Amino acid sequence: MEYPGKVFLTSEQQAFMDDCFKKFNKKDDIIFQSGNIEINRGDIDDILTNQYLADNHIKQIHEDKAGAFPNDITTWKLQTLRGVPIQSNDYDCGIFVCKYMERVVLRQKTGWASLKDWQKYMPKFRAELGYALCLTTKM
Repeated sequence: MEYPGKVFLTSEQQAFMDDCFKKFNKKDDIIFQSGNIEINRGDIDDILTNQYLADNHIKQIHEDKAGAFPNDITTWKLQTLRGVPIQSNDYDCGIFVCKYMERVVLRQKTGWASLKDWQKYMPKFRAELGYALCLTTKM
């Protein structure tokens, strides 16, 4: 069975994941539950996909921009934040970056939990950005 991130797992972990994916084939299937801690199949998919994409993007940037960085960026430690808005397509990255930077520039404590569902507001965010650009453009 193939899935993103499989290359980062040991053979024992791969066997365990293969068994899990056979038993739990829907994203909302609960793989583990203890008290108020619950891990769904979708959580595992997200973790594996994010790690796979992050590592592949870093390698690609390193190859494409050889010599642009003073040290080997493939050795940089990556940190994954939980509970922040996540892009679910391959074309809203620019708007996501703008929205993240907006939060950074405001320098206020960000309640990411209340902002988690940015994806459904992308058309509104695009319109706001377009409007702001039109207002600031010199004629």
